[in-house]
Amino acid sequence: MRHHKIALAVATTLSLGMISTVHAQDNSVFETIQVTAKKRSQDLQDVSVSVTAFSGDALRELNMTDSVDISAQTPGLNIGTPVGEGNNPSISLRGVGLNDFNDNNEGPIAVYRDDVYQSAMPGLTFQLFDLERVEVLRGPQGTLYGRNATGGLVHFISNEPTKDTEVLFDLTLAEYNQIKAEAAVGGSLTDTIQARLAIATNNHDGYVENRIGKDANEADSRAYRLQVNFDITEDFTALLNVHGGKSSTNAPQYQHLASDDGAGNSTSDFYGYADTDGDNFAGEYNRQGILDIDSDGLSLKLNWENSDYTFTSITAIENVEKLHQEDTDVGPYSGLIPQFASKNEQFSQEFRLSGSAESFDWIVGAYYFENEVNGALDLDINYPGPLIDAITGAPEGTFGSELVPFVNYDIDYDQDTESYGLFGQVEKPLTDKLTLTLGLRYTSEERSMDYQNLATTNADAVVNSCLIPAGDVCGLVGDASYPGTDYYFDFTEQNPAAAGLTTIDDDNISGQIGLDYKVNKDTLVFFNIANGFKSGGFNGGFLDFTDGVTEEDVAFDSEELTSYEVGIKTTLASGDVRVNSSVFYYDYKNYQALTFAGLSQFINNSDATLQGLDAEVTWVPGDDWDIKLGASLLDTEIDRVVVRGVGTVEDREMVLAPKYTINGIVRYQATDAISAQIDFNHQGEQYFDITNSEISKEKSYTVFNARLGYEINDYWKVSAFVKNITDEEYRVYNFDFTQSAGFIQEFYARPRWIGVNVQYNYY
Repeated sequence: MRHHKIALAVATTLSLGMISTVHAQDNSVFETIQVTAKKRSQDLQDVSVSVTAFSGDALRELNMTDSVDISAQTPGLNIGTPVGEGNNPSISLRGVGLNDFNDNNEGPIAVYRDDVYQSAMPGLTFQLFDLERVEVLRGPQGTLYGRNATGGLVHFISNEPTKDTEVLFDLTLAEYNQIKAEAAVGGSLTDTIQARLAIATNNHDGYVENRIGKDANEADSRAYRLQVNFDITEDFTALLNVHGGKSSTNAPQYQHLASDDGAGNSTSDFYGYADTDGDNFAGEYNRQGILDIDSDGLSLKLNWENSDYTFTSITAIENVEKLHQEDTDVGPYSGLIPQFASKNEQFSQEFRLSGSAESFDWIVGAYYFENEVNGALDLDINYPGPLIDAITGAPEGTFGSELVPFVNYDIDYDQDTESYGLFGQVEKPLTDKLTLTLGLRYTSEERSMDYQNLATTNADAVVNSCLIPAGDVCGLVGDASYPGTDYYFDFTEQNPAAAGLTTIDDDNISGQIGLDYKVNKDTLVFFNIANGFKSGGFNGGFLDFTDGVTEEDVAFDSEELTSYEVGIKTTLASGDVRVNSSVFYYDYKNYQALTFAGLSQFINNSDATLQGLDAEVTWVPGDDWDIKLGASLLDTEIDRVVVRGVGTVEDREMVLAPKYTINGIVRYQATDAISAQIDFNHQGEQYFDITNSEISKEKSYTVFNARLGYEINDYWKVSAFVKNITDEEYRVYNFDFTQSAGFIQEFYARPRWIGVNVQYNYY
């Protein structure tokens, strides 16, 4: 049964901490939102950066349960899931993103958790629990933050220990037998030691029906965070943060779309299968597979303050391990059988020193980052017996089975990254209204990779032919004169063809210059020119010699982005209306664009330009109403990208970059205890592939959510909610494997989701 309904309870309360930028009380005044976008606490309206912020209450009341959910109410932010729910996300902000899902790569949108940069892509989808706030900063970052970022950053900030005792319990019961629980307790252990422990679990059945096995797209995850703060002296504190999480589920499953025959008719793929039932939440999956992601980490933050300056040291380690066994959706047949395993270990050390002189504020910092990624990829490729017979000219049925083993890829790689950064920023008032900001960063980064692909071929299947409909057999198996032999795609210094190619050494100087003009106490106008940098890297997927790929093509170049931005933040109507908006132009050099070569994803560099507008409006029309609206307009153009096997494509739009988006929240406080809320997100047309093919274009769609709340007393709240009220069916990603396998993979967002929530909060 597709839906498992549960009884709905009456509702909860919404303090308009829900809306995150405003809080409507009896007198309808704005909540003071403090952010640390500039590494010091400031009111959101005083920060000359384009920022969207969510309070912890906002995340809870908007039912944002994991890190990808924040995109629904953040103008310009889009998050796709190329390899399934709970796996590596593809984060795009104002069109800047990397949709490569190899575990060895990092995206241009940096993700931080409690001041610590998170490099491992498998670790970027995580539960949201016991958070103080989330900040999304648009544009290049690097003069204030440890790790440089081309297009922006997302910072998840936890509730820290307090001296007062605090207790939180949150329970959600919903469809598909979902049980989601969150608990936190904190307070003083001694006069000088405070601690806070938070835990979270989320479990539900699969919402994608498997007609021949166990249902998929389920949840079974848990996470914890222990923070202990030591007041060593009045001026010196140490905050220890120990955290971890584990997710262990059946692998998420694609929907199968048989490729078009060229005349508009749907056909079966090379394996003779076509999913024609029209149900986007069901299929036939012969391989159950698993998705296991384990993470743990530890950080120590030292903070020393006196009247002249503040010194901060953040030492951190993060470890993420992943095992993903995918059913590459050839229906009930074992045609393509991949496995992705990786282990990602990082160490980082950041030092910051900040202070205020008589006429300016300043901050300087140093950052060290070390990262090692070990990957093991396996892929079995089986082809139908009749197809192989037709290729080789052998009598029909020679190989005596429906699927014939053709080739096996056994890949191992090791990638090491070492990066140093020096950064600083100065804010100097020129007049009582005009402030100049200058920032500078030096980055030195060295990255090396050893990669080997041992391909074992079936001599009988290959025979001496080089041609099959899927491409060039010679490319798949090396030298067709010696079918059945094992060979290496060898990207190591020991291979003369790769000598000198396995190490990248990048140095870069970037920075920013900005002007803030305080028109009056309610209006800030700012102009920023900023430069962002991301070093080059290595393609680490199922590399072979398909389409002329050689060892020289494994590495790709660094990218740089120069941003020009004008913004305004203003408060109107005696404080009842708040408008924040920015207009920007990006000059993007060597954008790292994902393409495909055979069955492997492949990054190429291309120049691009982006321009657009972001806007957020918050309005309190009366004591009982609170409204927040957001929108983005975006125009992107990639000059030209080489797509192997296709050729050069020009003037294409970027991936996950819709021309416009609109989001909003409307809340009505019916009584002192009862409230009702509806929120929505509308996405314009967007592409999932750099070629901008019709099959990769997702049409526009709108998703509505609702919540009804009741506040029992000062401690207890209950609520009922519906996510995706209209049961809108829309894709969050797809891959076109027409040329290599005759089908398209598609991932759909969750169906309608109904549930109840009970919350206890003592503070």
